[in-house]
Amino acid sequence: MEVTLRPAPYGCLRMGLGIMSLGLIPWLLRRSERRFIRRMDEGGFETRAGKRIAWTEVTKAERVQGRMNGVVMSDELLLSTRRGRVSLPVWRAVEPAAARDYAMRHLPPSVWNG
Repeated sequence: MEVTLRPAPYGCLRMGLGIMSLGLIPWLLRRSERRFIRRMDEGGFETRAGKRIAWTEVTKAERVQGRMNGVVMSDELLLSTRRGRVSLPVWRAVEPAAARDYAMRHLPPSVWNG
């Protein structure tokens, strides 16, 4: 399953920070997306950086929601492995329910943490 993401929110603040930092802030934000999941299949998943990880390598999984005044601003699944942390950004996925359900079906039952 291919995880297609909607474009990141872009506003006046981000543009101003980009100008003041001579392009460093937008570059860092794009670089941070390397840990996002790009593709999932029966054997595992691939990050946007090209790292391939098997489902059996996941040691911990948790759902993290960012809220502001009771409104969910972000929703993601954080997967921890021995090789680092990986994120499935459900809030930016074009098909959020399908992506989350696919990951939940393939995660080992012992790693789910809420």
